[in-house]
Amino acid sequence: MNHGNSGLAHGTSGFPQLTINNGDMAAKAKENESTVSNKTYPGGRTYKEYIDLARDPSHGNRVLPQGRKERDIGLDLEKQGKLHKIIRDPQKDKGAEFIDTVTGIKWDIKSFVSHPKGTKSARKGAFKLSKGLAKIEKEIANGHNVIIDTRRLTKLDRESLVDAIKGKEYSSKIIWYHKKGE
Repeated sequence: MNHGNSGLAHGTSGFPQLTINNGDMAAKAKENESTVSNKTYPGGRTYKEYIDLARDPSHGNRVLPQGRKERDIGLDLEKQGKLHKIIRDPQKDKGAEFIDTVTGIKWDIKSFVSHPKGTKSARKGAFKLSKGLAKIEKEIANGHNVIIDTRRLTKLDRESLVDAIKGKEYSSKIIWYHKKGE
């Protein structure tokens, strides 16, 4: 059976399959590119700027889930007025996540989890106040301010961290990122 230019091809199953010629693919790619480039992304960003905020220089500039989470936190803090327009810090080693383009301040994000494997499982990798403070203080020593993501901490762990930092000389270099309403 000859289908000519019908756009149908026969696969190994014997059923017709849709094929698209190169001209159609190029037109569809151009249409998709136009849609992506004309859309405005959070914070008034272009598509490229939005993607670049999630790139991690320490991981070959790849966009990984952690980078997307950090980008979303940074953009939310911009929206709240706690940060000015941010860009990704291009520094690979000992770099922060973002640079505030108005103040020039570098911001690193530290996220902590009370129960990484559920409430009934072992606490391997779970939040420990002394380790959390050490990570924060290391970033401060590197010259960065710190955004502390407490959304996955229990109320008790979050309160102990907040209390421990209240009296520190670097407490003014912290932005707390809690669950909405906390």
